[in-house]
Amino acid sequence: MARTLPVAREAFVAAMKRETSGAELTRLVAVLDALIKWSVARPKAVTFRNADSSAGVLAFECVESKAILWSARVARGDAPKLELHVSGGAETRAKIMETLNAHSRSVLIEKDRLRIGFGALKNGAALDAVTSLLGELATPSASRETATA
Repeated sequence: MARTLPVAREAFVAAMKRETSGAELTRLVAVLDALIKWSVARPKAVTFRNADSSAGVLAFECVESKAILWSARVARGDAPKLELHVSGGAETRAKIMETLNAHSRSVLIEKDRLRIGFGALKNGAALDAVTSLLGELATPSASRETATA
């Protein structure tokens, strides 16, 4: 049975509560809610991926291609991480890495997964930069460009 977004969000927050508490939890939930709000506001480009998965994972996919655009994951002993999913396109990948590295303490290298911690995304400029990047990746022309690169 497919999950709904509210159920998936609650499960994700419950998973975060096992690792974080207090004011920090509130800030990390705010990051999650901002990512969800951004995604839900673009129903023609992005949709919630309602496939069953673990409680510590939440994902949205591009409407046109059904490819995952972004996912968030809670890991034991660590803050949640946002991962941007890109298929092909060295130029697009380099741009994503540059953006993520500009806003994160941990530096990504060529073979790394394209992830950034929610801690970094608490910074408004970082969240704005990442959601702007997601907007570029979610557009149909970006999907075609990435697929042909």
